[in-house]
Amino acid sequence: MKELKTTHNITSDPSRFYLLDLSRSIAALCVVLQHYQLFYYLPDNSMPNSFLRSQQPFYEYIHFFYSFGSVAVQYFFVLSGFVFFLVYKDKVYHRAVTLRNFFILRLSRLYPLVILTLLFAAFLQLFYNELTNDYFIYKYNDIKHFILNIFLVNQWGFQNGDSFNGPAWSISIEVLLYASFFLFARLGMRNLLYVILVIILVVIFITENLISQGFFCFYIGGITYYILLGIKKSLINYKPRRIIIVLSLIILDILIFGRFLNPFFINHQENLEFLFGKDIKFLLFAIKFPLLILNLAIIQFIYPNIGSYTKLLGDLSYTIYLIHFPIQITFALLNISFITINYDNNITFLTYIFSVFFISFLIFRFFELPFKNVIRSRMIR
Repeated sequence: MKELKTTHNITSDPSRFYLLDLSRSIAALCVVLQHYQLFYYLPDNSMPNSFLRSQQPFYEYIHFFYSFGSVAVQYFFVLSGFVFFLVYKDKVYHRAVTLRNFFILRLSRLYPLVILTLLFAAFLQLFYNELTNDYFIYKYNDIKHFILNIFLVNQWGFQNGDSFNGPAWSISIEVLLYASFFLFARLGMRNLLYVILVIILVVIFITENLISQGFFCFYIGGITYYILLGIKKSLINYKPRRIIIVLSLIILDILIFGRFLNPFFINHQENLEFLFGKDIKFLLFAIKFPLLILNLAIIQFIYPNIGSYTKLLGDLSYTIYLIHFPIQITFALLNISFITINYDNNITFLTYIFSVFFISFLIFRFFELPFKNVIRSRMIR
């Protein structure tokens, strides 16, 4: 077997952060698992009294992943912030990337799949409505919300509620984050204090809950980037400190992920709710997520090729996230029209998960990737 290439020269960034991409794909799978319970919903979007989360397939083995799905999108935001600061901050500041090219690069990655899944969801929701006189889970499937989705403003406060392909709400917020990032980076967001100031402004001025979560988490990702910069400089310039830094990280991992400090943070979370609200989980969003990213990034610096065999999973993470709900509607339609599906059944569960991954691969390979390449080749100057 080919040996893993290693290096202790961390003066340059790895060609790709495979482990971070893998973590994104695992988070996307967690969203899929968390949404599996939607199959059990009644028409009024309530759960049957008889429903037990533990009855879902393989729950005793993967219950953590079922549960993590409720905060996986916030992890996406933190990770996006970290990656954007790493890749684009200096390029935007020095005008190596123009506003036009910046948004073409981002939207060529996001927009084709958003539109494809929106059309799929719209067609399937209409079909579902014909059969049941209702919509599956997301109820606001009208012209107004279709237009909001087309222009990626479906979570900017104009909406009456979730619509069509519901998970696309996070993409709408991502667009806001990209615009704010470009503005702040161009103005010169040059150090950690600037990022902290942005977070303070977010806490003070943004009241829309999901938008405030997105901004908070994204710029926590920016703080994570600056912390990594400091660690990286110490590892390069002060070799005797390497053991101290690594041991400190290990101890911090044990304290944080071992839940030893949970009571302390939970008490302070309650005291700070007047600032952050109840939905910004400070320990998780500002401590655990950044610490996980730091661990994975440092490992990637030391072992640049580790995780390279999981590249495809990283590529599929976005596709999995956006395509799973239209596939869910398809299963619900099959359940209504053709066969009675037992969602507690392990075979049903595995069939659904396989369908999500297989269809995601086909769409990524034959639609998403070609469209992205064509848009970039024709439009980027």
